[in-house]
Amino acid sequence: MQWFKKFEDERRLSASPVMIAAWLHQMAEKDDPQVAPEALRLPEAVHAGFREKLFLYREANVLLALMDRVSPSSDVRDPLFELVFGEYERIIFRELSDHFGELSDHPILRAARRQSVMAALQDLKLRMHPSMGNRYDFARDWSRNWFAGIGHNEMNPVRLEHFSWFWSDEYSAVQKALEATIVTSRRSILSGGNAEPGRYGRKI
Repeated sequence: MQWFKKFEDERRLSASPVMIAAWLHQMAEKDDPQVAPEALRLPEAVHAGFREKLFLYREANVLLALMDRVSPSSDVRDPLFELVFGEYERIIFRELSDHFGELSDHPILRAARRQSVMAALQDLKLRMHPSMGNRYDFARDWSRNWFAGIGHNEMNPVRLEHFSWFWSDEYSAVQKALEATIVTSRRSILSGGNAEPGRYGRKI
């Protein structure tokens, strides 16, 4: 299978890790009308807290998708994204400078920022990999706890389920985006289970 190893070696990212990391962060920044506080009919008093927490979780969601791509224990591990993971971490943990200026280098603020992101990441892990049980009950409970964190007692079951499944869609969207950043030099499509090593070369 030497031809297959050659094909794998020719896999590469479609852009630099810095550009891909920046693009992924733009995905996290983009507003989604379906989870706007107005669309969810949240009381105005929690709108600001909701938007802040939503953005934090969307940043953590991208980080989780990247972690799943670089973790040695992951079934979808891909070393191509190791540099992207490092660049993305630099972006999200550097954001303090936009809010606190020179104080952003304060170790307490940096530690607090990292703690917040990692707490959101662990919560999303729980959402993506729930324990055994009724998944619909879990989805509602997870969302109810999420809203409780901003001081809102959401009881509408449809809204709770919708919000929970939104995060599954978000995770899948990031994974698809990561796949889209990989290009190969394959010039023809494998057919019939046979391959001709000489037909695979580098495509610019």
